[in-house]
Formats: sequence, C-alpha cells, structure tokens
Amino acid sequence: MVVREIAGIPLIEATLPGPFRALFTTRLGGESSGTFATLNLSSRSEDEPLFVERNRARVAKLADRLLVSPAQAHGLRVAGAAEYFQQDPDTPCDGLTIHPEIDKGLAALLLFADCVPVVLCGEVDMAMAHGGWRGILGGIVEQAGRAMMGPPGTAVIGPSIGPCCFRVDEELASAFAARFGAAVLPGSSEDGASFGRGRRVDLWAATTKALVELGVREDQVVNPRLCTVCNNDLFFSHRKDGAVTGRQGCLGWTVET
Repeated sequence: MVVREIAGIPLIEATLPGPFRALFTTRLGGESSGTFATLNLSSRSEDEPLFVERNRARVAKLADRLLVSPAQAHGLRVAGAAEYFQQDPDTPCDGLTIHPEIDKGLAALLLFADCVPVVLCGEVDMAMAHGGWRGILGGIVEQAGRAMMGPPGTAVIGPSIGPCCFRVDEELASAFAARFGAAVLPGSSEDGASFGRGRRVDLWAATTKALVELGVREDQVVNPRLCTVCNNDLFFSHRKDGAVTGRQGCLGWTVET
C-alpha cells in the first residue's frame, strides 16, 4: 500500500494486480466543517448536503467514473456495481463486485467510520465489502467472495477499528470466539489502555480467518493495521466521535490494460 496525495486529497492506495484499483480516503482534503471536517462522503449524514456533494465529486474525479454508493445496512447483500446502479438508491446493500467489462465506467464507493473495509481481488473481477461486526460475524466477507465470478487471490483490509479499541460484552465476544476461534479475543477484559470497557475482539483477525476460508492465502492479505479510533485526526470514528460524525470511503474501479 502507498500513501499519496492526488488533487489535494491524502489517500492510501492499494497495489492490486491487473486492471483493478482501490483507494482509501481519510477525513482530510474536503470542504465540510465542524464535526464533519473535512472530506465527509456520507450523503445520509447531517452535514451540509452541498459540501457532501462537492466532496463526493472530488472523489469521483480520482477514478473518472460514475459513483455507485449503496445504502449500507450492516447486512449481507452483495450486488454487481452495474446491477445496483439500476436499482433504487435506498436498496440495502453492503458489498459490490466490479468486473472490467460488465461494470465499465463505474466506481464503487463504500463508506466507513470504524467498520472494516475489505477489498478482494481475483483474476476475473474484484469485490468490496462493508464489514461491521454484525456483517463479519454473519458472513459478509464470505458473501463478497462467493459473489465474484472468479475466486479471490488477494485481499486488503482497510483502516478500521483495531483490537486495541474494539470492546464488546462477553456474549458477543463468545459468539466471535465460537465462529473464528479464541485467537480473535486478545488479552483479558481489563488489559491495556484501550478505548472503552469490555472484552477486546480483533475484527482484523476474524476478517483474515474468513478470507483464508475463501482460499486467500494469509500472506496475500494486506492489512496496514490503521485503527480509526487511535488515528481520529486522520479518520472519522463512530466510537470516538459519537453518532454525529462523517464517513471516509473505499473507492474501487477497473482500468483498461
């Protein structure tokens, strides 16, 4: 992954094979102010709509494509970008696939503020998923992989809440351990100076386990381990900021080769 700035927007660029491209934005480089400063991309937030529209236009220019940004609902639905583009924009969806021909001219944009962005890439197409704890536990990563026309060979986990800061009650922690193994519960319930109280859960480890089950080798899973809570100056964080906050994006598209 490479950190760079394009047109005044700081970005984290994933190095993907072939025609596939993916960028992660931060909260920097936009026009919003206050709680939403500055590159808030969520049109469903309480931010000034004009600022959000301008921010999204800036991001669309990075790919020079029409944006397809689904109504994320912490569910398990994954659709093709062109398929979703034809649907009602309020149709719930938490993942998109992108094919070089079928989805030509479109860029998928998923939004995040602690949830885990997951990009899967294969020889035929790519997929992007919005992994909140409900989705990861319920199988959104697996759904994204199965929705692809070809099997995924590489994957990228984007900036999101880390095991340092994600704490839940014992019941939910036990559910994660039952599904992904005890390794997703690092340390004890009282260790460290993590954000909040409760049992720590490693969503990155759970996501990696799900990817390996899909056939992605663990050494082909890239994770910069950027916690959105710890790096709140760079990223929006629902857990740190509260309910009224912005969203950064994961942008994916294909280019002609």
